This record gives sequence, structure tokens and C-alpha cells, in this order.
Amino acid sequence: MNKLKICILIVIVFFVTVITFFGNYNLYLKEIESTVKTEQTQINRYIDLSQGFINLLVIHSEETLKQSPAIDSELYQYLEYSSRANTYNLDAVFGTKYQSNYGNITGIGKIPENGIEKDEINLALNISEQFSSIYKKLPDVAWIYYTSSNNFILLYPWVSSSDFAFDESLLKEVFYTIATPENNQLREALWTPVYMDHAGKGLMVTLSKPIYNNDVFVGVISIDLTNDKLSEMIKSEYEIYIIDDTDSVIANSRNLINADNVPKFNEVLKTSVNKAEDIKSIKNNEIEIIDGYYTYSIVFNDAPWRLFIRISMLSITLKSFIYTLPLMFICILLLLTFFQIERRKRVEIDLKNSLEELTSYQKLLEKAAKYDFLTSTVNRRGLMDIFNDEVLKNIKNTSPICFIMGDIDHFKRFNDTYGHYAGDKVLVEITKIMQSCIKNDEVVCRWGGEEFIIMLIKRDYNTALQVAEHIRLEIENMIIPWENSIELKATMTFGVIEFNQKETFESNISILDSALYFGKNSGRNKVVGSIECDLTV
Repeated sequence: MNKLKICILIVIVFFVTVITFFGNYNLYLKEIESTVKTEQTQINRYIDLSQGFINLLVIHSEETLKQSPAIDSELYQYLEYSSRANTYNLDAVFGTKYQSNYGNITGIGKIPENGIEKDEINLALNISEQFSSIYKKLPDVAWIYYTSSNNFILLYPWVSSSDFAFDESLLKEVFYTIATPENNQLREALWTPVYMDHAGKGLMVTLSKPIYNNDVFVGVISIDLTNDKLSEMIKSEYEIYIIDDTDSVIANSRNLINADNVPKFNEVLKTSVNKAEDIKSIKNNEIEIIDGYYTYSIVFNDAPWRLFIRISMLSITLKSFIYTLPLMFICILLLLTFFQIERRKRVEIDLKNSLEELTSYQKLLEKAAKYDFLTSTVNRRGLMDIFNDEVLKNIKNTSPICFIMGDIDHFKRFNDTYGHYAGDKVLVEITKIMQSCIKNDEVVCRWGGEEFIIMLIKRDYNTALQVAEHIRLEIENMIIPWENSIELKATMTFGVIEFNQKETFESNISILDSALYFGKNSGRNKVVGSIECDLTV
């Protein structure tokens, strides 16, 4: 009987040992998968944030270029031209309050005095401050910059032109050529293969997206990530590699990359090309045993990259045996369970935060596309959205909608005589008057340049004429203090129309524009209704 008990105990111990061993073995395999998911979430979040920011910058830049001529940046005066080298730069901001929040512009040729070239430099100076904000939110970014087809580059953080300056050879580099119309007809944000940084930060990859001005390619906005920073993100006890579609290693968890050249996957693994191809043949989200290693593969959806994690079978076997020892069994099992739960919670939190951030940036992008930042009013796109909402309501209650279009008389003289800042001041003050003369649910829109449209809700044609006349008188009596005791005065001409729902929005606006210019041609500083000047939709 004792022998039977001993046998039974031996059998129980054996089965408990075997079950425990294989239980630990399977836990390790699941931990590989969990680690992959965690690293995938972290990298995906960085990819999504980078694309969200670069899309926001491009939308803002293209909208700004449409508002030509651009307003001179306060930094434009700091640009310096070197006749000896035929180059210009922004080195003059060194040591000033601007250095930390703006990048340096370096370019070839003289400093543009007018035209789209000048507008583009003003754009670069304008978005440079946004580069600073993005750089703080993405601390692992090496550089954020704008490269122009007009032979200049804006690089953030600020670097002296003696250390880095624009050269025409940059227009042949992959971070620029990948976004040109010949290589990127869809105008997408694209990741480059690994290359050596010209500004001295080693191997890196770049996210680049083109900027167009009325379908004309003008330049490229880029965000750089160094291989070292990406490697820090995936630092782990396991072998983790991220490679691109050229088989170049972008990052690895053990910092095995020589910074003097672009490493290939088989070189880092110290194996043959065929073995590396076997590893690459693993399907997405699957694990296979290759050459004595468990290898897991992940594909990133929004970047041409793949992640591989490897751990040797021998390593898993030894660890599983150690954790099967009687005195360690319960503790190790509890710890592994706890770590598994914590890992899963972290993955869930990261996924949730990533989704919330993407939603927030999408809303920010939508708002930026509908807003005029100078006058704090909506632009054309914003007015169209609000109008469409009001039309849907109007179909139900048949309340009238009226439009007032106003144009500042002789606006160009403010810019020509006192400078663009004076013109901006006039635009802002006139906008304040228009907003003060309408109800909270009514809308002021900067239609373009010095032209505005006011949408009145539930007010008929005669009331709209009275509102327009009131606004006209307020503007006529307005005095704007300016420099050197100068007082700026302005007048506006207005056209008024009651919206005809049987016709298109464009047809109504065309008649409204005709009423406005009827007033312009008959002396300015007056209100003209479409009925009085015999204009009908």
C-alpha cells in the first residue's frame, strides 16, 4: 500500500510538474504576444500623432497660402542676405526671445520682396511657432522642417547657418523627393526609408507630406525620427526589430546598429539573406519557430514597417523549468498572472488614449479648416456648414434668411500707406463692429481679403437693410488710433439679399455680389438691396 501511495504521489508530482512546466511555457509564449501588442500600440500611437500633426500643418499652410498677399511675419525683418555667398538666413534671432520658439530659415538667392516667394517665407515663419509646439508634444522627434521648391528650408529646432544651411542637393534627398508630384500623386503623408541625417543626428526615418498652392507644388513638411529614439521606444529583454520595405532596420531593442551605415535585416541578425526571408514570410499576428527561435510578426497599417520579436526556445525551456521548482511555483504563478493582467490593462489604456487623441486632433483639423484666425470669424467653408444647417431648419419653419455682403472701400491704401499691420487692425476692428450689431445666432464670415458676408436668421429683407445701414454708419463713425497719433478711418459698401430657397447658394451669392458692386460703382459707402437695383435670382 505504501508503495502504491508513493507511486500515486510520484505520478501526481510528475503530472503537477509537467502541467506546471507547460503552463509556464505557454505563459511565456503569450507574454511574447503581449509584448508585441504593447510595442505595436506605442509605435502606432506615435505614427498616428505624427500624421495628425503633419496633416494639421499642411491644411493650415495651404489655407494660409490662399490668402495672398500674406501678412509679413514679425521675424521677416530679421532675415539677412549675404551678397558674397548669395544666401540668406535667420541667424539674427540668435540670443533673442525668438530662438527657442522658431527655427532658422536658410536659402539661396536674395530675400524675396513680393509675390508668392515672399508669401511662402511668411508662411514658413508663421508655422515655425507651431513646429515648436509639436516638438514639445513629440519629444522623441529629431527635426521638424519645411523644404521649399523655391530653394530655402526652415529647420526646427534652431541651428546656426554655419552648422547647417540649405543646399540644392537637399531637393534630391529622399525626404523631399518622396513627396514630390512625380512620386506622390495622391499627396499623402509618406515615410522614407532609413537614411543618414544631413544635420548630424545619425540614421533616421522621415514622415513627409507636400504643400500645394492652388494645385501647384510648393514644398514639403517633414518630421524626423532617429533610429536611436525609435530603439529606445522598443527597448526590451527580447530581440525586437522594426524594418522597412527595403529590409533596412529602423530600430532594435538591443542597440545593435552601426550608425555609420544603413543596416540590413540579415546583417543585424548575422544570418543569411534566405534565413531573413524566412522570417519575413511569417504572416501578420502569427508566431513561428525559425532556426530555434519563436518569432512573432506584426505589420503596421499606417507605415511601411514590420515588427519582429524573437526569443530562443532554449531560453523559454530553462526559465519554465526554474519556475516549476516547488518552493517557487505559487509565487511565480501569481506574479505571472499579475504581470499579464497589468500588461493587458496597459494595452487597453494605450488603445483608448490613442483613439481619444486621434478624435481630438480630427476635431482640431476640422475647426482649423473652417476658421479665419486673424478676425476670429468663420471662413467660406465654415459659413457653408452653418448655412446648410440653417437651411434644413428653415425648410420646417419657413423663416427668412438674409445675407449682407460688405467690402471695405479703398482697403489697399491702408496696406500701401501704413503697412499690413494697419490693414489687419482695420479688418479686426470692423469685424468687431459687425459682430456687435447682430444676434448671437447670426454669423459673420470673412469671405476673402477685405470682403465679408453676414448671415441673418429669421429677419426679413427690410430688416436686413436696416441692419446693414446701422453697421455702415458705425463703421463710418469709427476712429482707429494708430502709430504716431494717426487716426485710421474706413467706410464700407454693402449689398443685401433675402435668400431665395428655390435657387442655389451660388446663384444667391452672385446676385448679392452684383448688388455690392452696384454700390461700389455708384459712389461707395452705401447700402444697396438687390430689389432696389432690380437684381433678382
